[in-house]
Amino acid sequence: MKGSLNNREMEGITPEYVMQLGKEWFESMVDTTPDEELSSLPKFEHLLVQKLQDGEQKGEARMLTRQLQRRFGNLPVWVSEKIAQAAPSTLEEWSLRIWDAPTLESVLADLS
Repeated sequence: MKGSLNNREMEGITPEYVMQLGKEWFESMVDTTPDEELSSLPKFEHLLVQKLQDGEQKGEARMLTRQLQRRFGNLPVWVSEKIAQAAPSTLEEWSLRIWDAPTLESVLADLS
């Protein structure tokens, strides 16, 4: 196998290219496999749940960031970092605090 990696035909193949091919292959496999087959695979179900949670977190983080910018103006870097690391439930609580909290710090205070 190592010999084939030194082949001149392989010169233009970068790790990024291989990752992109892998993603495309995976998406093609998902698109062509029946749902009942996919959901019967425990690891795949875990991946789907994780993808959904990641998407939920990113969406809520974007929304909260826009709300905070609207209310408090330009945000310090620590705010973006704190939002990026927060769980969706925390982001939801912070988004509700915007209505009553007098300061940016009080919106993002740790939950008790």
